[in-house]
Amino acid sequence: MPEWLLVGAAVGLVAVLVGLWFGGNTPAQLWGTAGGGAGIALRQGDGGSPRMGQKKPFERLPQDVNPTNYALRLQPDLEKFKFTGKEVISVQVQKATDKVVMNSVDITIATATFRAENSTKGKDMATSNIQFNKENETVTLSFPSALPTGAGELTLEFEGELNDKMKGFYRSKYTSPDGQDRFCAVTQFEATDARRAFPCWDEPARKATFDVTLVVPKDRVALSNMNVVEEKPVPSRDDLREVRYAQTPIMSTYLLAFVVGEYDYVEGKDADGVLVRVYTPVGKKEQGKFALEVAVKTLPFYKEYFKIPYPLPKIDLIAIADFAAGAMENWGLVTYRETALLIDPENSSSHAKQWVALVVGHELAHQWFGNLVTMEWWTHLWLNEGFASWIEYLCVDFCLPEYDIWTQFVSTDYTGALKLDALTNSHPIEVPVGHPDEVDEIFDTISYSKGASVIRMLHDFIGDEDFRKGMNLYLTKFMYKNTFTEDLWASLGEASGKPVDKIMSTWTKQMGFPVLEVSAKQEGTSRVLKIKQSKFCAEGPSEDDSSLWMVPVSISTSQSPSTAVKTLLLDQRETTVTIDNVNPDDWVKLNPGTVGFYRTQYSKDMLDRLLPAIKDQSLPPRDRLGIQNDLFALAKSGVASTVDILRVMEAFVNESNYTVWSDLSANIGSLSTLLSGADCYPNFKLFVQDLFKVVGEKLGWEPKDGEGHLDAMLRSIVLSHLGKYGHQATIAEANQRLGDHISGTRTLPADLRGPVYATVLRHGDEKTYEKMLEILRKADLHEEKVRILRSLGSVSQPELIQRVLEFALSSEVRSQDTVFVIGGATSSLKGRELAWKFVQDRWDELHTRYQGGFLLARLVQFSTSGFVEESRAREVEEFFKRHPAPAAERTVQQSCENIRLNAAWLARDAASISEYLSTRPKL
Repeated sequence: MPEWLLVGAAVGLVAVLVGLWFGGNTPAQLWGTAGGGAGIALRQGDGGSPRMGQKKPFERLPQDVNPTNYALRLQPDLEKFKFTGKEVISVQVQKATDKVVMNSVDITIATATFRAENSTKGKDMATSNIQFNKENETVTLSFPSALPTGAGELTLEFEGELNDKMKGFYRSKYTSPDGQDRFCAVTQFEATDARRAFPCWDEPARKATFDVTLVVPKDRVALSNMNVVEEKPVPSRDDLREVRYAQTPIMSTYLLAFVVGEYDYVEGKDADGVLVRVYTPVGKKEQGKFALEVAVKTLPFYKEYFKIPYPLPKIDLIAIADFAAGAMENWGLVTYRETALLIDPENSSSHAKQWVALVVGHELAHQWFGNLVTMEWWTHLWLNEGFASWIEYLCVDFCLPEYDIWTQFVSTDYTGALKLDALTNSHPIEVPVGHPDEVDEIFDTISYSKGASVIRMLHDFIGDEDFRKGMNLYLTKFMYKNTFTEDLWASLGEASGKPVDKIMSTWTKQMGFPVLEVSAKQEGTSRVLKIKQSKFCAEGPSEDDSSLWMVPVSISTSQSPSTAVKTLLLDQRETTVTIDNVNPDDWVKLNPGTVGFYRTQYSKDMLDRLLPAIKDQSLPPRDRLGIQNDLFALAKSGVASTVDILRVMEAFVNESNYTVWSDLSANIGSLSTLLSGADCYPNFKLFVQDLFKVVGEKLGWEPKDGEGHLDAMLRSIVLSHLGKYGHQATIAEANQRLGDHISGTRTLPADLRGPVYATVLRHGDEKTYEKMLEILRKADLHEEKVRILRSLGSVSQPELIQRVLEFALSSEVRSQDTVFVIGGATSSLKGRELAWKFVQDRWDELHTRYQGGFLLARLVQFSTSGFVEESRAREVEEFFKRHPAPAAERTVQQSCENIRLNAAWLARDAASISEYLSTRPKL
């Protein structure tokens, strides 16, 4: 998701590091087909195979036996890291068969029996013919004769491991208040890991109800999706109790959850009386209050928006110490990384607070969109994630309007999606998914951020009133059922009377997006625009592209900067539009608010009229941001000059908006990566110092009266850049303030810690590094630990960078954070070289740790995508030919493409950039 806070060398690294440091969106990223032997009719877009390499053959589970209810009893052992289980599954046998095929991984089934509903007592049919297929993650129970059609019960007894892989039913290590190492048992089932906890039909369309019973230590908290209906002692064990929960609604297996551990909580009720609890580590309940406030406001907001009440009697939000993703929307029991849920009033930054609000909004939206109505197969994952990634902003804008969160959407989700989707190795929003190995790859920026961006565009096109009506139609019609993308379009089309399906299929079923070339001529008091669409490619214009989109286009003018004076649907290659009442000196702009998912390439005279409006800030912030970002992308693709974008950046010297600076900073990071090995890099650093000095002097180090949330975030980003690029006064002040912080003379405010830590480390020595390790080891708040961990890689000396990389794999760093410590080391040229070598040298260990999860793809991205030499692209390709990583295959291709794009960019513009930087007048 979402979301993104670190200042790093490369924009891609910045975005992903920031998002995942503070939680990341929900984990689900899978892609597979709805074909095979499932007996389910394919809808358009569900068939076929991905465009990448050869994928494993895959069939969905047979439909001859279907579950309707699981009575599930589990007993985790928190000392031996095992669990035992028994389940009685109510099934419907659709046709007589002697085989039952289910999903199961790393589970040993001891007994399996079947009883038909009408059979006499003692007529149970047992089997010991139990065959596991590890490749397909299935188990086949072969019975001595055919199971009769109709209702029956399948009873299984089994045992499994509480693994340390952060998936399935797993163990998480934490430290008790008295300093003891303890373990809790938690779950992470999305996308296909419920099968690691109990044999089941682990596909989203195979919905059932669940009756969960947990046998747990008496002194542990035990949670599941529903409320507790009975607790009683275990007769043979004084130290255990049995906890039974109410039956769940009909739902998918990936949404089931249970947690057993030590927790405190804070609680409240929303306006409708729904019990809301936020569970925290023991002794830290105060850190759950902010998330509780947001959640209590959010549930009624969604009820009003969807016109459907939250359907469960309670909802728990719980912080998990070891958690691979940012959060997971289990129905009624939402699990989070600590950094995505806990806020310390004294030690949490403004950005951390904002991140918690967004993630809470995202996960609670899923309680309706995803849980109540669920995608039929992982091909339609984007329905869950894209929608939740859009509406989380709507929710936070309602709860915390001072965050100006929609402007931030443009600099995080929108521009990040445009950048990735311009690559040859992007993919459509809807990606055919088959084997479980494939699923993790599509938990990516396209499913989340492009999905959110095209929904935002559609919402703007049909209007909020009709959008709400359509959402209510959709959720009401498919309540407790499964859907395809086309079902959503049909409901929104019915509510709005507009051809939603035709428009949106051009955005979800084909890869990429358009660039609109626009030129203008004055005719009296009118401006006549010629608009032409073509596919935007990161490598430059394509001569033979036949892609065509149905593009909602809005147009504003200097007389109406915030409101469109003209709207149209561009459904052909080009068109001509006349705008009345425009003076010769007025500017005309496409895409006010930067809502349409496209780039705009203006003629020189149109752009020249817009630039003064950037400098005097008469253009709204989202439009200033959009113009700069489009120009940067055009320069990177070779359509415009990089020198021109440097000149445009100088027009932002008086900029006051946090989000505009955030986006500028990301693009400066990309230029820094490009130029870090070039002779002109010292002059580039001076250019960046000049760009940030004016706003830095205005802000200073201390908050002023009347400052708010966004000023604190802007100060952080400005000081980070001044420190990184060598501004001596900033470096000196950072060292002074860290010294005061360590000595206890003056505590560093949370918003300043990130920039101070990174600045001091970058310009420090081994003693500085040891000081930071000491602060890390004393820190109690996980957010503070993460803040330091992500800063450690800022060190400059090769021997210290190597120490950071080794430290990343030490027992002092949780597995969930290791990838980002390594990524932090790539903020310098030497760091990128050492990090890539380290990943190659330790590949077996890293691959074993992260195999089959999306963190592996992040590791590949961080360690490879920042290079700028063709030889490095070949080196990366050769390494992954020798060391295949199916879960990161697309990421490898994207990284190599980015390396080659960087190499071409540097070769094309290095000389002109160098000349400009050496001769430019000082700001």
